[in-house]
Amino acid sequence: MQDLINIAIVDDEKIQTELLQKYVQNWAAKNNITAAAEVFFNAESFEFKWSMNKKYNILLLDIQMSGQNGMELAKKIRHEDDNINIIFITALTDYIAEGYDVSAVNYLIKPVKENKLNECLNKACLKIPKEEKAIIINEDGQTYKIKISDIVFIEAFAHFIEINTLNTKYTTRKNISIMEKELDSNMFIRCHRSYIVGLRYVKKISNVQLEMDNGKVIPISRRQYAKTNMAFIKYFRGDLDE
Repeated sequence: MQDLINIAIVDDEKIQTELLQKYVQNWAAKNNITAAAEVFFNAESFEFKWSMNKKYNILLLDIQMSGQNGMELAKKIRHEDDNINIIFITALTDYIAEGYDVSAVNYLIKPVKENKLNECLNKACLKIPKEEKAIIINEDGQTYKIKISDIVFIEAFAHFIEINTLNTKYTTRKNISIMEKELDSNMFIRCHRSYIVGLRYVKKISNVQLEMDNGKVIPISRRQYAKTNMAFIKYFRGDLDE
């Protein structure tokens, strides 16, 4: 799950929005989650904000509102956004069948019960895509974001490292030991003082070298062989550290 959960509350009743905000804050505190709950009093104001920034992970959406109703808004959203989790809030059950068309997480009937909202929020959180981790490096005055999962291997040259990804190479001034600390030990192994390899891209391993999927042969130092071999085995067995 990502570090911040962005929740939008769209309801034209002020008392209702205040109650939902309180419930969301209680839920976040109870589950040690960082959540930002933003209130909108009509569908149009949310639609405008969402069109500028599709940051929202969960939408608590009233159906019966003046102007554009919640179901109309949900259908518009689904044309562009498959990831936002929609939880409908309504005093009526007339729209439940239509909810399937927009893949709603659930319906909550007013007055909303806190425990029911908590259940829906928990369910919605499980559907939020995990943010892919990345590193930021500087190369020749340019700043690049590199997905951790794209790194095949890293090679050290004096005070520089060369980061070899699936599609390109980046050279930056950095100590390889510092780089090693920034990477997940379940996914990478320092097999030699000058090399860090991405375990997912290792094809085979011997006591003196390993071969990557792209054919690159990388040395293994004698001191690092046992650790490298064990990391390789654990990775492909799925026996990873928590």
